[in-house]
Parts: sequence; C-alpha cells; structure tokens
Amino acid sequence: MARRPRARSAEPAGPPAWVPDADRLLGAAARRIRVVGASTPVNLVDELARLAAAWGRGGAELPRFAYAPAQDHSELRRAMETAAERLAGQGELGAVYAGRARELAAEAAICEAAGGAGCWAAARRRYAARDAFDEEADALAATWVEEAAAGAAASEEDEARVRSDDARSPGSLVSRMRREIGARRLPLRVVIADIAPLAATGDGVIQIARGRMLTRDDVERTVLHEIEGHAAPGVRAAGLPLGIFVIGTAHGGDDQEGWALARERAAGYLVGARRTELGLRHLAARSVERGAGFVETARLLEARGARSTGDALRIAARVHRGGGLAREVVYLPALLRVEALLLAEPALGQVLASGRVSVSAAASLSSWAGVS
Repeated sequence: MARRPRARSAEPAGPPAWVPDADRLLGAAARRIRVVGASTPVNLVDELARLAAAWGRGGAELPRFAYAPAQDHSELRRAMETAAERLAGQGELGAVYAGRARELAAEAAICEAAGGAGCWAAARRRYAARDAFDEEADALAATWVEEAAAGAAASEEDEARVRSDDARSPGSLVSRMRREIGARRLPLRVVIADIAPLAATGDGVIQIARGRMLTRDDVERTVLHEIEGHAAPGVRAAGLPLGIFVIGTAHGGDDQEGWALARERAAGYLVGARRTELGLRHLAARSVERGAGFVETARLLEARGARSTGDALRIAARVHRGGGLAREVVYLPALLRVEALLLAEPALGQVLASGRVSVSAAASLSSWAGVS
C-alpha cells in the first residue's frame, strides 16, 4: 500500500500572487456546477410513488424520470481545462488547484449529459476507482449486506418514530438540527424540502427531508453527519486564506463523505439498518457501473436483502439518477481511506475537518489549515 502523506510543518507567509484569481475562477465555476441537482429528477417523489404502486401489482415498470433542461457548459469546461494547464506549473499548491479545475470540467460534462445517454460515460470518468480502497469497499459492502441477511442487523421495527419535519416535537430532525446550529452559532438556516436523503448541506442552508418517520438514532446520526461532516467544515473553510478549502480539492467532495461516515462510525452510529443501507447502495452503484438497467438493479436489491420493494426502488432510483450517476461508489472507499489516514497521520484530521479536502491533498494544505 502506498505510503501515507505526512503533514507539512512550515508556516506559509501568505498565498501566492496567483491564488486570488484562481479562487475567483474556480469558485465561480463550482457555484454553477451542481452535479446532484442536475441529475435529480424533478418528478422523483411522484415517480417513486407510481413505481411502488406498479411493482406492488406485479409489474416491473421502468421509471419515467423527467429532468430540468441541461445547461451548456462547453465554455466553462474549456476555461477549466485551460486553467488546469496554467496552474499545474505553480508548484505543489498549483497542482492541487489544477486537479480541482480538471475535476470541475469533468463534473460540468455530467451536468450537460444529465438525463441523457451520455451521463453514464461522463459519470464513470468522474467517479472512477482511485486505489486499493475501492476493492476493500466491495468486500466491506458485501459483508454488511450478508450480515443483515443472516439476521445480525438489529431490528428497528418497534422503535418510536417522529416525523422529520415536525417543528413542534423537540426530538424531530428539524428541531434537533436547529438546536445544534444555534448551540454552535453556525451561520446556517434549516429548511424543509422534497429531497431524497434525510438531509443535505448547501451554501448557507441545511435541507431536511419532508415527512420521513425517523427513530431517535436516525435523527442523532443525521445531525452528526451534516454538522460534523459538512456544515462545520464549510464554516471553517470560509475563514481560511485559500479558497480551495471552500471550492474543494479534486476528490474533496468524495472524501468529505468519507469524513462524515467516519464521524458516524466513531460515534457508534454506523450499525444496523444504516450500514445495511450503505452496503446496498454500494452494490447497486456497482451494478450501474457494470451496465445494469433499472429493473436489474432493483431486483438485485430485493435479492440481497432490501427491506421492501419500495426501498429497492428508492435505492435503484438514487444510483440510476441522471441516467447512471452512481456516485455512491465513492462513499465506502472514502470511509476506509479517511480512517486509514487518521490512523497514520491523526493531525491531518484537522485538515479534513476544514473544508472539502481529499486525503491525497491533506498534507499539501496542512500548513494553510493551521496544522504544524
């Protein structure tokens, strides 16, 4: 296995002269490119309800997902490719910026193809395997799913539940998220939205899924994931001297998901139904990589232990969104990658907690994050 990068100790005198222009250029591009938003069907909720009813009657119908009109990002892609060539000659820090510029070009290509036949190929270029942790993640996902099928996962059927968006209940997700944001004095709003995940952190806002029935552990885990994994690092990033902490490094978004999952596992929440769900998502995403269609993926999930046909359809819709995004292939490798780094170089955890920073870029950015 490759040697883990070591933290830098020298304190930087100040950002190089080229950094402000690079921050503005890449920052503007990152604000325009929204891979998940472009790839999420505008009729997702209604279509999942229709599919559940149809499959419940015995008909394996295909989804009729509709998408917002795709934007033309060709000029943006060329600008990012040109910037990458220029930044690559600016030393170690320039290489970090160049990597993100190339990744933004790849993500722009996904946005252009979302909802069409080209999405699958564009997504495979962006979410290609990176290292040995991808194979380790395959084994981990299989183990989690097999243990659940054998009855090792704890049943949650009898646990008390509360609506995610019930502002009158102090134990609901929306109430807990608002209290935690207030206690930490984070400059974020909490809003209710029709989204597929339980929560999602964006620019200045945390969205809470409407109308989900959640256990106490669901609530606490989700608050931990969003606050420690995404929101707090985003706030810290805004106060650092380099915009790349906010813009993200190449694979920074992937490894931030790994950071968030590592926080879950350290707190004891990566158990039971949660880890089974992550294992099934990984297996489903791998099926998309192999070229499986929607029905094939849903049937695979049913066979591997999805709790219901509705759950199988929901996960299949997630990995097939956009025409085959399947970005879920990065979650478990990122978890393992982050945990390995924290074991080898614990101090670099502070860098990962300071923005959307990849494991491979953490050492290069350590002095800029105040790690000595």
